[in-house]
Amino acid sequence: MSKNNSVEIAYQNAKDLIDKKDYIQASEQLNEILKVFPNELNSIYLLIDCYIKLNNPIKALEFTHSALNIKNDDKKLLQLEIRLNEYLERDSESIHLLKIFIDKFSDLGALKHLSNLLVKQDKSDEADELIKNFFENNEDYGLLYKGVRHLHASRYRKAEDAFKKVLIEDENNIDALRFMGILAFKSGNHDIAEAMLTKALKLDPTYSLVWANLAQVFSVTGQLDKAKKSFKNILNMEPQNGLIWAEYGTVLTKLANYEEGRDAYLKALEFKPDSPRVHLSLGHVYKTMGEIDNSIDSYKNTILQNNLSGEAYWSLANLKTYSFSENEIKDMEDTLKGDMSDIERSQMHFALGKAYEVKKDFDKSFKNYYEGNKVKKGLIKYSSDDTTDNTKRILNFFNKENIQKLAKSSTGDRDPIFVLGMPRSGSTLVDQIISSHSKVDGTQELPNIIKIAAELNTNNQKNYPEVLKELDESKLSNLGKDYISETAWARDSAPFFIDKMPNNFIHIGLIKTILPNAKIIDTRRDPMDTCFSCFKQFFARGQLFTYSLEDLGNYYTDYIRAMNHWHNVYGKDIYTVHYDNVINETEETIRELIDYCELPFEKECLEFYNSSRPVKTPSAEQVRQPIYKSGLNYWKNYEKHLLPLKKIIDEIN
Repeated sequence: MSKNNSVEIAYQNAKDLIDKKDYIQASEQLNEILKVFPNELNSIYLLIDCYIKLNNPIKALEFTHSALNIKNDDKKLLQLEIRLNEYLERDSESIHLLKIFIDKFSDLGALKHLSNLLVKQDKSDEADELIKNFFENNEDYGLLYKGVRHLHASRYRKAEDAFKKVLIEDENNIDALRFMGILAFKSGNHDIAEAMLTKALKLDPTYSLVWANLAQVFSVTGQLDKAKKSFKNILNMEPQNGLIWAEYGTVLTKLANYEEGRDAYLKALEFKPDSPRVHLSLGHVYKTMGEIDNSIDSYKNTILQNNLSGEAYWSLANLKTYSFSENEIKDMEDTLKGDMSDIERSQMHFALGKAYEVKKDFDKSFKNYYEGNKVKKGLIKYSSDDTTDNTKRILNFFNKENIQKLAKSSTGDRDPIFVLGMPRSGSTLVDQIISSHSKVDGTQELPNIIKIAAELNTNNQKNYPEVLKELDESKLSNLGKDYISETAWARDSAPFFIDKMPNNFIHIGLIKTILPNAKIIDTRRDPMDTCFSCFKQFFARGQLFTYSLEDLGNYYTDYIRAMNHWHNVYGKDIYTVHYDNVINETEETIRELIDYCELPFEKECLEFYNSSRPVKTPSAEQVRQPIYKSGLNYWKNYEKHLLPLKKIIDEIN
């Protein structure tokens, strides 16, 4: 019998054994064939399949390499080599092989596969660049590339035209749908972005980049539960993706799921330890949870990995209880002499202002607070005149006559207690006192009332607040119901909850119109202490009036004008609590405050500093301490520097 006949018989025996699922005997038979005919490809193919079935990927990969030495352009073998490396978690090798495969075959499916692996390794930018280069260098995808090129150059109209032409030819082109989604997102058309990206995912639910794009849309539009699910989907596919764990942690934190957020950030650091931004975010979560030692460690880890992080230094200062060492002060002073971003420079000056304040070097302290404010002021657009004009317009509308003419909301909910006023006026302390009551949930500075006002202001015919005249009882009632439902995520199960957005004071008219039974508490503190406390605070967002002494004085004037008006038109519906009274007549003031809220007194309200609830404001650590008087008239340490502010305040008084 010839060798060839023997091989054919042996080969057929091996196939029969495979049909019987006897892969061990089959592999032995095939290895015998290859001893005689080492280049017999059909036997190699069967042997690879046997080793895969026997869950021996190392051997399968070994014979895949043997086959490729014989036939190096075999597309199926190359795909198998990639899959085996991926199964063995050799991601870097898989990425290398995919790049070669794409260069050889211009395969769009492989490109998506490669982009998913790069996202898994926190290399989203490289993934996007490879996609861009692929379309640029492949004539078959020329129109799609043109769109991508226009998109990157912010030529949105031309990009849209190109992507639409691709979709006319192929309505299920996933990449065109994805890029249309990105384009809509960049243009602010979030509904269209969501629709496009959702359609792409229905076509390919495993496309990680699309999930990441959609999660970004959900995050920006406040659909945090959906963003959470999107990131969870990515993590189910890529459980070791540090970047996605970090993004997931941010969404959880925004949802006030602080423990889960902390755990997500810790996961992110497990897979990518060199992540200063994640250390910083973790520090913020620890601060909110009251775990100050862990918070300090996280902020210091940020600085170790990025000594230019003004935000980390400011975050330490913003604990209000941290004292910088001489070495830390010197490090900040030296860092400020070099190049750094303006925002980090501003924050570092604020941190130094606090460092010298603790040392009672008030001149150096003010110098740094002033420089920090000056830098920040140069980065923002704010007009005191515009604020004053807007304040007067709103107050002029909400006169007693117009209030009587407005339709009456039937939303009778008594759940919300609004704590409002100037920032740094004691609102966090009042919030902590009331939310220590068993029947009250503390939340945070909720943006919902401001959002309602902004949405009413987009009316094409009339602006807010004038548009309220056009709304009937049903529409006003629905606004109140929307507020209650849209803030439900921030609450637990208590019958009442606090919304402590200070800037809501300008919208008291709106609040009383849509939620007529809501409680409103105006927090007051000495005007100079209030304004100077704002001046030495770097706010994470908003409060743009705080970065100039003159702007602060003018804003405080508008605040007093507004509150005088509201007290005049709504009378005892608004309760004023003075910070000095909380400090000097603690029990009496707290009892009156709880009585206004129509709640039975509980001793826990006097022991508010024992509360374990998360606090997400600059005063977080201060309200975890008993009442102290050191903050009264504190501004006088800086009096000679505050003359522009004092002049405006004196004119009010």
